[in-house]
Amino acid sequence: MKTTLISLISLFISCFILFFANGLINVLLPVRMGLDGVGTDTIGMVLSLYFIGLIFGAIYSKNLIKKSGHIRMFAGCVALSAVSILICSLHTDPILWGLMRVVLGFCNACAFTAMESWLSDSATEDNRGKLLSVYHGTALGGLFAGQFLMNAADPQESVLFVLAGIFLCMAVTPVVLSRHKGPQVDNVESMSIKRLIQISPLGMMVCFVSGVVYASMFNLLPIFAKSSAIVDFNLSLYMGFAIFGAFIMQFPVGYLSDKYDRRTVLLGMIGLSLVSAVVVTFSSGNGLSSLLILATLLTGGTLACLYPLGVSEILDKLKQSEMVAAMGTMILIQSIGGVIGPYTSSLLMKSLSANALFYFIIFIEVFLALFVIYRMGARKALPIADQESFVMQTANLAATPALDPRTEYIAPEPELSTQARTAQDLAELDPAAAVKMARAIAIDNPESGVEIASAIATVDGIDVLRFYEVMQEAAPFQMPEITQALVTTNPELAYLLVSKLAQWHPTQVVSVASQIAESLPELRCEMAKVAVEHAPESATQVAQYYAQVISDEQQALRPADREDDTSDEEALNIAAQIWDSAPEQAVEVAVAMADGLPEAAVDIASELATNFHEPDSPIIESSSQENESELAIELVQRFAEISPDTAAEVAGAVVDVVPEVASDMVEAISKGDEAKEGEWVDLIDDAPEKDS
Repeated sequence: MKTTLISLISLFISCFILFFANGLINVLLPVRMGLDGVGTDTIGMVLSLYFIGLIFGAIYSKNLIKKSGHIRMFAGCVALSAVSILICSLHTDPILWGLMRVVLGFCNACAFTAMESWLSDSATEDNRGKLLSVYHGTALGGLFAGQFLMNAADPQESVLFVLAGIFLCMAVTPVVLSRHKGPQVDNVESMSIKRLIQISPLGMMVCFVSGVVYASMFNLLPIFAKSSAIVDFNLSLYMGFAIFGAFIMQFPVGYLSDKYDRRTVLLGMIGLSLVSAVVVTFSSGNGLSSLLILATLLTGGTLACLYPLGVSEILDKLKQSEMVAAMGTMILIQSIGGVIGPYTSSLLMKSLSANALFYFIIFIEVFLALFVIYRMGARKALPIADQESFVMQTANLAATPALDPRTEYIAPEPELSTQARTAQDLAELDPAAAVKMARAIAIDNPESGVEIASAIATVDGIDVLRFYEVMQEAAPFQMPEITQALVTTNPELAYLLVSKLAQWHPTQVVSVASQIAESLPELRCEMAKVAVEHAPESATQVAQYYAQVISDEQQALRPADREDDTSDEEALNIAAQIWDSAPEQAVEVAVAMADGLPEAAVDIASELATNFHEPDSPIIESSSQENESELAIELVQRFAEISPDTAAEVAGAVVDVVPEVASDMVEAISKGDEAKEGEWVDLIDDAPEKDS
């Protein structure tokens, strides 16, 4: 992690400077318009236009990155931001400033996308959550510090605009001088708003409301502060505490949301926000006070927590495969709220008073609280253990899906070495020459031979099986690694390749088959079959391994994915493959599988009973039991030992397949215990008596 942070130091410096400049701009623009006598409603309209640009920037930023690259796009957009704020210094024209706010929003969205995708390229499955935390901490630190630059000059002069432009230009320098090339960006299709509302009405409402109230408060708070005679350094201090609240409140809220029902936490947080907003209105008008600071900190902090809570609520209801597509839609709906909020609240402030900003927030949050209560009655809460983890993020800086630790991590494809690219190009022109080249490299450097083999095997026209034999001659001790590499590029040849490996390295076939099955789950049945065929003594261990793998996957499944879960069926297919290859261990294999997957025990027992009930069953022929009845009784007894709770169901399933063993099974299991015998008879009362 430390090495990763050091490699990204230039990016974090640029991030801090960029947000430092934006922290100044966010206060400077409303203050300057207020000093120039611009109406509150017009100020709200100008500030709302920022989110229009933010929406368009989020839509088109990835295309710009693909055309120009990260560094050039980041540099161009941040430079254009500097131009827009410098243009604002020339003349206080609301129309001009509104256009510049659109440009600023667009450029910021593009810059955020560049930084976040750059971070995601450096992230691993283990450290991306930490990188996201550092990123948000850096951004909020910049916003907090930028407020205090307001005291460097008179806001009615152009000095502060020039300073903002200077710092924006400075933000470009660390990234431009970095040696990092920046990653490639893939387009991700967004989920429709309608579909996401159907999945989580509450989550979408929270995201929308968060945009409305958060944008209203943090854009118009300087106007409110002016009405309370909070100016100069006190204004910076007041705004700084509001931003600090947006950062610090996420820690307790995140902790509570992971420990209790998220909707209850959301309702409690709204209640706290309502109380603090009311306190703000009563304590305003008399300058800066400790009570006003605390109430504003709590209000800003709770409003900032709405968006990450809304995201978590939505992710609770989504399948793993839907999460990335949904995140773009959540950002969009929050930005739409950001467009509506400042202008609407500014109209109220103009008609009533500056306190109307918090009246508006109170009204919206009361509506949200009622909606939360309604949804709590309409849908049962998820178990706490099934809730997604809370991830810190602010409404104006949402996490990119690749950085969010809750989304599925997809490791980037490693770049081919120069040798591998040369071999691949040669294979397209002359496959035979490429095979000879791979053989020569493997003899000289067996470890390089693995990458070369993988690269060549992707080319059409290569006889992979013959190539595999050539590599065995050149690098016999690297064959397990070469096998995995070739199977990854040619999964349809997995069975044949591992079978050949078993001929050369029989002791390694089980471990290689397991590793292939782990990286390519769709090959599990084939890998189980080939492993047991060539190492029949390992049948029980192979069954235990797959039972554990499938059990771990079941436990990791998200609630929405469970309805599509086919792991029990997969376990049944794997068990059948194993006992078909090692029929003498069929009962042991079934017991091992059922021990790891108790919920599949009935199906496994039924499938095995069906198998040995067939004429000339190899399981009966290889069994130590004399006949089918004894094997059926042994099967049920073994299952009863590992899972007493399912023993009756297992017995019923076996009797359904082999009805003639019903009486013998009841007698064997009850062992003279009349109460137990009666219980078993009741459980298998539909089974016919065995012919005497």
